[in-house]
Amino acid sequence: MHKGEAMVLTRKSFLKAMLAAAAAPCAVSAYAQQNGPILIGATVPITGPLSLTGKQYYNSLLMAEEDINKAGGINGKDIKIVFEDTQASNSTAVNAFVKLAQETKPVFYFLSSYSTQNLAVSPELKKVQVPAMYAGGADVVAEGGNEWMFRIRPADSVSAAGMVQCALTVLKAKKPGILYIQNDFGQGGAQTSAKRFKAAGVSVVGMEAYGQNDKDFSAQLLSLRGKGADVILIFDYPQDGALVLRQAKMLGLTTPLVTSSAALVPAALQLLSPADLDNVWGVVDTFMDPSVGGRMKHFVERYKAKFGTDADPYGLAYYDGAMLMAEGMRKVGTDPNALRAWLAAVKNWQGIGHVYTFDDKGNGVHDVAIVKAKPGTKALELVQTVNFNSAGPL
Repeated sequence: MHKGEAMVLTRKSFLKAMLAAAAAPCAVSAYAQQNGPILIGATVPITGPLSLTGKQYYNSLLMAEEDINKAGGINGKDIKIVFEDTQASNSTAVNAFVKLAQETKPVFYFLSSYSTQNLAVSPELKKVQVPAMYAGGADVVAEGGNEWMFRIRPADSVSAAGMVQCALTVLKAKKPGILYIQNDFGQGGAQTSAKRFKAAGVSVVGMEAYGQNDKDFSAQLLSLRGKGADVILIFDYPQDGALVLRQAKMLGLTTPLVTSSAALVPAALQLLSPADLDNVWGVVDTFMDPSVGGRMKHFVERYKAKFGTDADPYGLAYYDGAMLMAEGMRKVGTDPNALRAWLAAVKNWQGIGHVYTFDDKGNGVHDVAIVKAKPGTKALELVQTVNFNSAGPL
């Protein structure tokens, strides 16, 4: 062999070695995905103001992962939930999702419970074509027609219908007012409520909005009182919802208040006193009463023992969703199209918080609970459960 030929072979060997080294991480990654646990992605607000509810479903998904794996995983294979923090920003939520999609390549996703983040992430989910569950309530999310998205809590139209029913049947409202946070969630809930009041022959005397970062709601509350509102419906998030209820009492407002679910989650209740809840009704996703026994009692007590705080309906929705996902994977595997089709066909699946039936827009929950705090306490009690027919218009 000539010296020149030997040098060419050496260069070729070197290049082959370099290419093999460069390909090794990809080979290891592919091997890990094939032989390691089934990877699930979760984009959750773990830090920042939205973490008041985000921590609930972060914890609940951890508990679900543990329970699924203890029960044999998915036909003998464990699952692993990989979390990314969405914080309180739509762009951060999108970046979190894209990071998971590119680096982890999950076979399933759990998305945020905040509708603005769901709307921002939806186009990216449609690109990767993998099924996802979310708990954001805004109807506009489902109206977008993304067949990969499945909602695991009541849509805002369902919650708003429950709030209107509370105002009309429980509180006998004749001149309702509406206060709402200025975003897709708040606007959708307010508009749906106004339409339902009108259909019932009742005129809304005023509608007031506030910004997500606002801290003073006195002008809006006093405006609705000045217009003669005999009930005020409030569409809020946990932190601002607690502030609204506190300021209403500081202003001496005696008008009955009907709040959406976020103001009554455990994290928000910690910011309130029993007096702040006087004359306040709430429409929540589900009434979490351990006295009913069974799986509800087990979930509530185990969550409290494990994480040191009370469970809330948001976390329970994600726990139920993870169990539903696991059942689907056991039956049809992790192929995205097969799993999406299986979920779309789910009818009357008995979770802990709800009986889940997905309609043609991916909405799975069609009931809410009206609650009120027991006098002098922050302990909620059930007033009534409201069910809506998923086949008919709300």
